[in-house]
Amino acid sequence: MAPRPAAVAALALVLAATTAGCTDDGGSTASFCTQVRKVPALETVLARFDETDPDVLADRIDKARTAYDALADAAPGDVRDETASVVALVDEVLDAVTDHPTDPAAAADQLRRAVADHPEAEQARAKVASFAQRECDVRLDPTLAPSEGTTTTAAATATTAAADTETSTTGG
Repeated sequence: MAPRPAAVAALALVLAATTAGCTDDGGSTASFCTQVRKVPALETVLARFDETDPDVLADRIDKARTAYDALADAAPGDVRDETASVVALVDEVLDAVTDHPTDPAAAADQLRRAVADHPEAEQARAKVASFAQRECDVRLDPTLAPSEGTTTTAAATATTAAADTETSTTGG
């Protein structure tokens, strides 16, 4: 059974949010924690993308790419590879919208293919989300039990909303 567009979007969002840093030069937990709080929720970036002014959408996507790249650069060794995996999928999500800015169905099809091309993404997302919660008190994955003092980011909430949006635009 092929992944549902909503699930794919949700996975990408959580992955993106959780990819709070990754670099070969060595990020740090502190840098990761700072950046994970700065990345925009993909739901916000891509909200009603097919109805958004093309220049506004392009600006949102550019800013999101910059933020997620900074997140990847900040990742410590513990989650470097996983963050890179998540950011790669986020890039493909952004590419799907860039390639099909007025066609949600085509963007969803491209998104499904991207998720299929990243079978490791779910496991990577889970590890990054767990790390962010444990080390940064940022809850990126609403399925993880909150720890005392944990902050839920917009990225986690965005995952669910993007999944709902994806489902409604594709009829699935």
